[in-house]
Amino acid sequence: MRRDGEEGSGVSSGVATRAALALAAAVALAAVAPRDARSETAPQLVVDAPPALAADAQRLERVEPARLQAVVRMVGLDSPGGPIRIVLAPEDSDLARGTPSWVPAFAAGEVIVILPGRTISYPHETLEEVLQHEVAHVLVARAAGHRPVPRWFHEGVALLAERTWSLGERTRFAHELAAGATVSPDEIDALFRGPVSAVERAYSLSNAFVHDLVRTHGPDLPARVLGVMRAGREFDAAFLATTGVTVSDASAAFWRRHRLWLVWLPWVTSPEAVYTLMTALAILAIWRARVRRAARRLADEPDDTGSA
Repeated sequence: MRRDGEEGSGVSSGVATRAALALAAAVALAAVAPRDARSETAPQLVVDAPPALAADAQRLERVEPARLQAVVRMVGLDSPGGPIRIVLAPEDSDLARGTPSWVPAFAAGEVIVILPGRTISYPHETLEEVLQHEVAHVLVARAAGHRPVPRWFHEGVALLAERTWSLGERTRFAHELAAGATVSPDEIDALFRGPVSAVERAYSLSNAFVHDLVRTHGPDLPARVLGVMRAGREFDAAFLATTGVTVSDASAAFWRRHRLWLVWLPWVTSPEAVYTLMTALAILAIWRARVRRAARRLADEPDDTGSA
């Protein structure tokens, strides 16, 4: 489920046409008033949908503002900026016909196109998550001052906004570690331009890398990097100024830390490790039994002071 839109976030060959169609739809519907008043810190969403998708439009309009407020805070914006237009497109529309069948949504500039008729699959679970993810893309672009942001960072931050680092995500990354190959950030970006399996892999790696960066450098890392970009610096320079390391060095450190599990895992799960653990437990039990017997002997010895 590739997102297409902002500069530097892996725009594919069909995006120009879809973006033009989405922007044209937005212009045609510009006079439509917002359907839902949001709080001051949540982005205002203007949902435009044909009658057949009215139920989906109402569902998205009921999304809790707090979910979107959290994204605004995460990317470091004091104000979310102007309204974000959400265009819901049916499967028989030009937008749907020009979009790969496995893509349920994409961001084209300041417009988000959602195809509610599509099956929601990894990395999303619900239509609300799709919306939150795409809103995050728009806000990341705004927070960066619309400077180019690498696709892996764009997607990793959007996934960070969408959900926690779940057991399923850890399992996906464990499989990636077991594959043995180290993947650079540039190679992750290239995976987003491949087939569905490569794109899913790219999402998993982006998710893992950005979560690792946040654990290492603090939860405000996205806000700090994007803030430096908004002040006029390009991504690599902003990343270095914020973290003190280059992107390539951060990636190498990320893989080194996680590769340690591959060194220890075969031994930890081996029969020798089980035998060693059982032996250690047996020795501990024998030692504790001896300590208890010694304590009882001391308690049974007569008192040499002669006291009754």
